[in-house]
Amino acid sequence: MGKHFLAAVLLNRLAAIRDGLPGAPTTGSTAVQPAVPVSGTDDVLFLRAFLDVVLDKHDDRYDYPSYTALRLLTHPVPDDWRAALRSRDELLLLLLADLVRFEQGALTDTPTNPHDMPPSPELVGKRARLAVRVMEAAALRVLPAGTVDPAAVVAVPGRTPAGLLAAEILRAATAEQELMLSASVQPVYVLHDEYLFLRTLQSFETTFGFMSAALAAAVRQMDAERAQEAADLVGTVADVLRESLPLFSLLATMRPQAFQTFREFTEGASAIQSAGYKAFESLCSTPALARLDSSAYTSVPGVRARVLDGQATVQGTWHDLIARRRLNPADDAALRAAADRLESVHQRWKQTHYRMAVRMIGERSGTGYTQGVPYLSAVLDNRLFPAPHRQSTLVG
Repeated sequence: MGKHFLAAVLLNRLAAIRDGLPGAPTTGSTAVQPAVPVSGTDDVLFLRAFLDVVLDKHDDRYDYPSYTALRLLTHPVPDDWRAALRSRDELLLLLLADLVRFEQGALTDTPTNPHDMPPSPELVGKRARLAVRVMEAAALRVLPAGTVDPAAVVAVPGRTPAGLLAAEILRAATAEQELMLSASVQPVYVLHDEYLFLRTLQSFETTFGFMSAALAAAVRQMDAERAQEAADLVGTVADVLRESLPLFSLLATMRPQAFQTFREFTEGASAIQSAGYKAFESLCSTPALARLDSSAYTSVPGVRARVLDGQATVQGTWHDLIARRRLNPADDAALRAAADRLESVHQRWKQTHYRMAVRMIGERSGTGYTQGVPYLSAVLDNRLFPAPHRQSTLVG
């Protein structure tokens, strides 16, 4: 029936169950709570986090992290960027394979809830193809050789019961991963397309987590005067962000009527509250004071605090190497080329986001008490790596 419409008697009962769990209760916004493991000695932590997601509206702390159930999905990102990339790839594959499974459920006589406004077989096929476009690069990195066959992985409604790539991924999923997948989708309404919306947002968030880890590693490499390795990392971030661009094409298959219906019940949750995206952005260069004092960063106080505390950035460390004459021309050129690649992909990312928002909501205000499309329009000219004379001098 949708999280927004759960009966008060059920919500009170669930809250009482949560209150009876051992350990300290959760306090404050879900945005600042750490991620939890799914199994083992931390079963109680997982149950508490799950109930926090279900009860967020009841608790009057509903926000973007609780709507997307990020605590049930994300875990501390490894410092080693290769391990971080593998973790991102594995989670992305699970999320999108589950989405393909859900979409294809609409082709049966008993589709999975939420089931209102089911898609046509043609739309299901299109969504499966777009999901696989995003999955292929990650699958090639982490799945056994030969698993990915671009000619055969896509579902064909009426001919194959499931996308072969999605089926292969889910067949290998552990019981804990299946629990994570089922617990991490808590739609507010009963429209089919909200499942797509949630899984796409979660896929972006796991990508942001890797990008932040890789940029932090790039800063450490520059501190160690290994600028070429840092340039390679920045280039990898550009590549992974580029791989994620088809997620917008997937999201664009969401029908505007469906989105405008269920978003009525998402007030209080907005992607402007994405700490993952702001962490990525603020590791490229220190945001200007005006942006730090805007809702873009006051909505993510943890990230803002790290910036104000003097967080090192790629651009700041890069320029420090130049000032200390510790960077040779070849390494400087490599860093510049990698930063330009990331900047270019990010501009495409923002433009695509803006165009999709215009299509979905026009000039309406955004959820989470934000300005929506006007906000996206206003930040189109922002740069990850601003020219030196425009860079904030908040930190060195």
